[in-house]
Amino acid sequence: MSICSNCYKSHIHAKHDVGHWWNNPPDHVFVCSDRCKDELEKRVQDGTWMEWQGFPKSEQELPEEVRAVTDKQFTANL
Repeated sequence: MSICSNCYKSHIHAKHDVGHWWNNPPDHVFVCSDRCKDELEKRVQDGTWMEWQGFPKSEQELPEEVRAVTDKQFTANL
C-alpha cells in the first residue's frame, strides 16, 4: 500500500518515486500523478514543502467519510 506524498490519497499506483529529494532509499516515497509530482517538486525547490497541509482547513470541506465520530453523536436526548 502506498500513500501519495502530495495529496495523501491512499492505495495509489505509484507514478513517480520522489524519495531521492529527501535522501530516502528507492521505493519508499511516491506520488500518484504527474500533477502531484510537479506540485511537490515546486514546494521542495522553494523550501515550503513542510508548511503545506493538503487537508481541508474546516470541517465543512471534509467529505462525510473523513469526519470523526464523536460521543456527542451517540448521546440520548432526554
